[in-house]
Amino acid sequence: MNTFGSIITLVGLWFATTVALVRRVFRRALLGPTLPSWTWRTDLTVAAARAAVAYAARVPDDPWINRVGRIVRAPVSTDVAKRIRIVDRRLGGRRTDEYVRLGATTDLGTLFYLHGGAYVYGNPGTHRQHVARIVDATGMGAVAPSYRLAPRHPFPAGLDDALAAYLGLLDQGVPPDRVIVSGDSAGGGLTLALLVTLRDRNLPLPAGAVLFSPYTDLAHTSYTAVTNADTDYLPPREFTRPNPYYCAAEQISNPLVSPVNADLHGLPPMLILAGGAEMILDDSIRVAANARHADVDVHLSVYEDMMHVWPAIVPWEPASVTALAEVADWVRSVLGPDRFD
Repeated sequence: MNTFGSIITLVGLWFATTVALVRRVFRRALLGPTLPSWTWRTDLTVAAARAAVAYAARVPDDPWINRVGRIVRAPVSTDVAKRIRIVDRRLGGRRTDEYVRLGATTDLGTLFYLHGGAYVYGNPGTHRQHVARIVDATGMGAVAPSYRLAPRHPFPAGLDDALAAYLGLLDQGVPPDRVIVSGDSAGGGLTLALLVTLRDRNLPLPAGAVLFSPYTDLAHTSYTAVTNADTDYLPPREFTRPNPYYCAAEQISNPLVSPVNADLHGLPPMLILAGGAEMILDDSIRVAANARHADVDVHLSVYEDMMHVWPAIVPWEPASVTALAEVADWVRSVLGPDRFD
């Protein structure tokens, strides 16, 4: 994209976000908060995120937005950065962020994290703050691999990359029973698809999986996409039709595309965290029900008034702190308390 086009895109994004913030300020002043528990900071953050996501969703093929999405590196808060170092490495041929706990003398296991972004946006760097907080809370090390994104690289490219990176981690001597696979939104859906693929190919499964607001129904049939449209930052317009970017129309119900349709028998324990105010809450509820039906050890926690992937969006909220503490407790229960002495 030429410089002029990049400027137009940037101005458009800035304008859309600014208008959304002004509207939310006036709306809150006149009508009160979107939800009674939301502070000004949370209300405005959700408004800005919604405007930015909606703008990006209208131009998924925009080279400038895609380029920014590939290179953005989110800053890690100073307090967490004192305890964690992030280094570049490669796993299975994919560029990967590795999170190293400074001063750690015990191997507490490895978090294998797949970033979200609707399978179209993002990279490991966009989620550095979120992953660093998980590492800080759990005491684990972590790796967050990149994977190819749609629409340039549709299904199964991203899944192939996730599989290659996971096997690359095991090839380096990390035991699978010391690995927790995790992801948010599309990364949560990709996590489920990875687990199903590993099971079906008789490959080593990890010790467990943590899913943050997993995006598992690309046909967009969730009832909460309608009922929670006003309390989330996901663009309602995009949920009036199946996802047109990740795969061909005839693949939309494929269990590896929409894991809500997958047979989950034989998968490891799962922790699913969902926001009570998010549009794809039903995705989490249905996956949890399917997992129970398949005799999978699954726990679903729904956090009242929280939006999509809230620990990453509003980390200052008490619900975000509580969610990461829950993840830490769950990881300890799965990996064994002796590894956290």
